[in-house]
Amino acid sequence: MRIVGGRPAAEGQWPWQVSLQVEDQHVCGGSLIANRWVMTAAHCIYGHLDYTVKVGGLHVYHASKQAVKVPVRDIVVHQDYNSFGTIENDIALILLEFPVNYSTYIQPVCFPEKTFMVQTDTDCWVTGWGKLREKDPKEAAPELLQEAEQKIIRHEKCNEIFKKKLGTRLDVVREGCVCAFNDLGKDSCQGDSGGPLVCEFNNTWIQVGIVSWGIGCGRKGYPGVYTEVSYYKDWVIDQMSLASSQDSAGLPTLPLCLVLPLGVLVTL
Repeated sequence: MRIVGGRPAAEGQWPWQVSLQVEDQHVCGGSLIANRWVMTAAHCIYGHLDYTVKVGGLHVYHASKQAVKVPVRDIVVHQDYNSFGTIENDIALILLEFPVNYSTYIQPVCFPEKTFMVQTDTDCWVTGWGKLREKDPKEAAPELLQEAEQKIIRHEKCNEIFKKKLGTRLDVVREGCVCAFNDLGKDSCQGDSGGPLVCEFNNTWIQVGIVSWGIGCGRKGYPGVYTEVSYYKDWVIDQMSLASSQDSAGLPTLPLCLVLPLGVLVTL
């Protein structure tokens, strides 16, 4: 998915945003959650391709002093990811070949505790290098990172919206998802998949969603659907811990910025 109706982001505004690339071509977004870990959508992973991650720059292709390209060592797709019918468990973790150095332009996004529930109508932001219009050709994606404001819809209400719109009795938006929309038609689109939906709480940016799917891009009455990050907190920690215990080089302990329900910041 891509950003429709958004605007170019300011330098250093979203320092966790990454571009997941294959053969130097952008395929999906993602977010830096630790110095060797990136989170993205499971549907962004197409088997054993040679992925790289670009982090630290507004430009998706042009080189800059701030940006770094890092090879991917390993990828973990959620074991229960399902793309047949209803998309479920659309989350994956990427282990980088080496840790990135934090700077003004490279920072991890904070991760919510699993008890954290973002409320309806919360103002949030989605970012990415996806298409600017639904019918744009694939190569029309922007060079500059785009941003767009969104309002949250909880999955229960979002599911009712989709059932009514699609004329179905099936639950198409289930637990583990959260939705977001903008009355002005701002939305994510192809190329934004795997990227972050972030909200600011107590002067801290927290990732609440991963761009997953939608009906078209920016269509009136159709919210975008995101993987709800807090729902998968335990899975993420388990995968990072497992990788750390298996790595002969001794991966660092999990420098994951967790945000507790009361907004108390802790670092593991």
